Amino acid sequence: MKEFDMNLIKPFIKVYEFNSFTKAADFLNVSQPAISASVKRLEEYLGYQLFIRSGRNLTATTSAQQFYQQVVSIVDVVDNAIDSKKQFIVTAPESILLKLIGVPNTKLIESGDTEDKTFNDLRMRTIDLAIDNITQKDSSFCSELIHTEPLILICCHSHPEIQGHITIEQYRQAGHVVMNLLRHNMRAVEFFSQSPILRERDVKVQVSSPANVMLAVQGTPYVAAIPAGLSHIAKSLRLQVLPMPFTIREIEYHMIYHKRFIKDPVHKKLRDTIKENLI
Repeated sequence: MKEFDMNLIKPFIKVYEFNSFTKAADFLNVSQPAISASVKRLEEYLGYQLFIRSGRNLTATTSAQQFYQQVVSIVDVVDNAIDSKKQFIVTAPESILLKLIGVPNTKLIESGDTEDKTFNDLRMRTIDLAIDNITQKDSSFCSELIHTEPLILICCHSHPEIQGHITIEQYRQAGHVVMNLLRHNMRAVEFFSQSPILRERDVKVQVSSPANVMLAVQGTPYVAAIPAGLSHIAKSLRLQVLPMPFTIREIEYHMIYHKRFIKDPVHKKLRDTIKENLI
């Protein structure tokens, strides 16, 4: 048997993970024909088909699934040894980021707007770990529940009608400041609310972050929901902090990372440090 070309392994792995020749080519910065040729050579060496194409759809064969499980951990060990990071990149919502300031060798970035972006960034290795309220599942990643917190309401300190307490009717009649962030095409309040009747709101302002939410509420008759972890900032801005006038589920934050890092000691130390900071 002729000598095996190890350079055929990574193109196969990326096609398998992205379920796409085009995305694998983009990730590896090579042409799509080069990726296709590598997979074909690997199939010829192994003696069996790895992927089945049907129009634009790509399906991994059972043999490809078995081969992937055998080789991916080996490649990850090599990649992690070569790519020994001096600084990890972690994304998280603002209320969590504030608790992680000072974690060594870490660059903190606010979470993206969608779950798909978070998973794609993890897959492309543009980030090393994400903390977010993720609802979808992906078998390539580990997900650990590490923190929970409720949503709270805020409004101007001198609000003409709301003082220390808000009723459901006041909530429904008020103008609202909301964030761009969506989960299942719903904003945070609608997603976590256990009262479907509240899904229609008079949205007056739409912003990109909780910090901008608080600034937009100042000096207006509007109300807004923010994570409870930011309540101390709201109070420092002389905003009222109020409990929700209806039943709502707590936000569940998960730590998400690629399975390639499960046994990596440096990455594990990062995960442990993050957990300690969120206790």
